[in-house]
Amino acid sequence: MKSYTVAVIALLGLSAVLGARPKSEQVLEEVDKLRPRYQEIQDYVIHTISDTRLESSEKLGKFNSDILLVKTTFVLDAIKKENALLYQVENQPSTVDQSCLSFVKILSESVINLAGTGFSSCIAETSDILDAKINDFYSALQQDEKDYVGLGLLNVFKGENIFHNPDAILAKLQARALDLEGYPTYLKDDLGKLIDSLSGDLEALQLHYIVCMTDSEQRLRDGFILAYSHLELTCKAVTVPAANVPEIDVVEPSEPQSLEVSWPNTEAVRRLRERFGL
Repeated sequence: MKSYTVAVIALLGLSAVLGARPKSEQVLEEVDKLRPRYQEIQDYVIHTISDTRLESSEKLGKFNSDILLVKTTFVLDAIKKENALLYQVENQPSTVDQSCLSFVKILSESVINLAGTGFSSCIAETSDILDAKINDFYSALQQDEKDYVGLGLLNVFKGENIFHNPDAILAKLQARALDLEGYPTYLKDDLGKLIDSLSGDLEALQLHYIVCMTDSEQRLRDGFILAYSHLELTCKAVTVPAANVPEIDVVEPSEPQSLEVSWPNTEAVRRLRERFGL
C-alpha cells in the first residue's frame, strides 16, 4: 500500500511538471501586449486612408461637375446655332423654293444629330478612361489597407505549435514588436503621391474631353456653314433681319493630347479653361 501511495504521488508530481508550460503562457501574454499596438496602427491606417478617400471624392465631384459644365456649354451652343439656322429657313418669303428650304432643314437635322453622336462618343470615352483610373486608384488604397488591417498578429501562430515549439512563436512576436515600434507615417506620403497622380490624371482627362468636344463642335460649325451656304447660294434665300443669328466663326480644332503627357501649361489650354470658367 505504501509503495502504491508513493507511485501516485510521483505520478502527480510528474503531471504537475509536464502541465507547467510557462513559455506557452508567455506567448499568450506577448500576443495580448501587442494587440493594443496593432489596434493603434490599424486606426491610424484607416483614418489616413479615409482622409484620402474623402479627398479623392472631392476631386471626383469637382471633375464630374466640370465635365457636365463643359457638356452643357457645348450642347446649348449647338442648340442656339440650330435655332438660328431654322429661324432663317422658316421665315423665308414664300417666293423662295420651299423644297430647297426643306433640304436645308434635313441637312441641319443631320448636322445636329451627327454632333450629338460625336458628343456621346466623347463622354463615353471619357467615362471609360475615368473608370480605369478610379479602379487603379482604389485598388492601391485597398492594398494598403489590407496590408495593415486585420492581418499580421494572429498569423504568428500559422504553422506553429504553441505547446511543442513556443520559442518559434515568441521569436515572431519579438520581430513584430520591433516592426510596430513606429507608425507607418510613410503611408501618408505615399497616399499623397497617389492623390497627386489622380489629380494629374483627372486634369489630363478633362483636357482630353474638351479637345474631343471641340473637334465635334468644329464639325458642327462646318456643317452649319455649309447649310448657310446652301441657304444663300442654292436656295437664293434672303437674310431675315429679325433673326438673332450668331456669328459662325471657324475655330481651328486642337490636337488631342496624350493622357501620358503632363498637364500642358499652354495659352490654348488657358483659353479653353477660361471659356468654361474652369
